[in-house]
Amino acid sequence: MKTKKANLLTIRNFNAVGFKKSHFLFIIFLLILLCSAPLSAQQRNDSEEIQPITESRTFLSNLRARETSNRAAYSNAQHIEELLSKVQPSVYYLSGSVKTYGEKPVCLFTNVQSLSRINEVSIEGNNLEMARISIETSTDLNATIDLEQFNGFKKLRYIQILSKVPVTEQAINRMVRNNSDKYSVFFKVQKGDSEQ
Repeated sequence: MKTKKANLLTIRNFNAVGFKKSHFLFIIFLLILLCSAPLSAQQRNDSEEIQPITESRTFLSNLRARETSNRAAYSNAQHIEELLSKVQPSVYYLSGSVKTYGEKPVCLFTNVQSLSRINEVSIEGNNLEMARISIETSTDLNATIDLEQFNGFKKLRYIQILSKVPVTEQAINRMVRNNSDKYSVFFKVQKGDSEQ
């Protein structure tokens, strides 16, 4: 009879311990799940902050609207328009050749073909704020525009892709790699004297 009581106690203790173990494992699982959820949400938010690459007019219009609603004292949209429309000290890197016009250049002009070798040459880039990358032929649309090529230019904030051939927003977005919130990237289609 004593053995039956001992067995019952052991079974009850075993069930109680087993029940506690399953609760403990369930709580650990929930903690892991809850701790990993903010990390995945943060990763999604980081990627969502990167704006898709849009046409220049759309980009500038959206930027102006945000600045107006935020009542910003400084206008990035106006600054970008000045970089695009006024003559600026510039560096041209085309076909392996570097030419600098003016002191402390703020604009870099290059093309898709030259972009992959841009870090192999000496470019005065301490003051560069904008890079303008030219797509010259339809075969250039198969190239990749890797924005990591610009990591050495610390002040660079704006990248305009200027296409001399018809191209869609989707095609431009597929061409660009390693886009981040560090840059504002936009494009413009220019064909002969007419621009879109």
